Amino acid sequence: MRRRDAFTLIELLVVIAIIGVLAAMLLPALARAKSKSKATACLSNLRQIGLAMRMYADDESGFLPGSSHAALTNSWVFSLAPYVENADHIRIYGGDKKGADRLANRGTSYILNEYTSTPALDPFGDPIPGDPSYLKLDVIPHPTDTILAFEISDRQGTGTGQDHTHSRNWLNGWSRVLDDIQPDRHGVGVNYLFADGHVQFLKAKPLRKSI
Repeated sequence: MRRRDAFTLIELLVVIAIIGVLAAMLLPALARAKSKSKATACLSNLRQIGLAMRMYADDESGFLPGSSHAALTNSWVFSLAPYVENADHIRIYGGDKKGADRLANRGTSYILNEYTSTPALDPFGDPIPGDPSYLKLDVIPHPTDTILAFEISDRQGTGTGQDHTHSRNWLNGWSRVLDDIQPDRHGVGVNYLFADGHVQFLKAKPLRKSI
């Protein structure tokens, strides 16, 4: 009897089908792993930013870095450059769709809380009485609950001026929130830097309900 050395067409089709099934099972897992890796890198960036903010405040009489609202020369993250190894590395998140443009235009993938970076001023340039701004780190009344930095919205521009939220407008609707931040950057949620220095992943849906 002659020994068979080749696969039949049916056997080849079965093998191809099995490979297809395995690929279909593996590719989503690889995509999730890649997304998780980017989210972890982003979390690391925010932790470094948080540490740099603490050191900056210690050297600046407690003041946090201001936004570019008043002077459109640099994003706030460059104020932290003396306290980090590489400001260009931490200011851009790998999953930011506009990351390359932000890098070229001295922007950042992270956006400051307006209430901790940009005082409300009247038409004469004077602070508005009663405005709940806390520009000094150590006077923030609830540091474990106060967010200092968010991940920037895909709607935002890429230049220096897009480096802080407009939180005073958020009461006007969820769309105003989405103009500033991207609460679903990592699937169902995103990372946030809090005033006490910790970074936390929060889901977008509960955040929407709280605003």
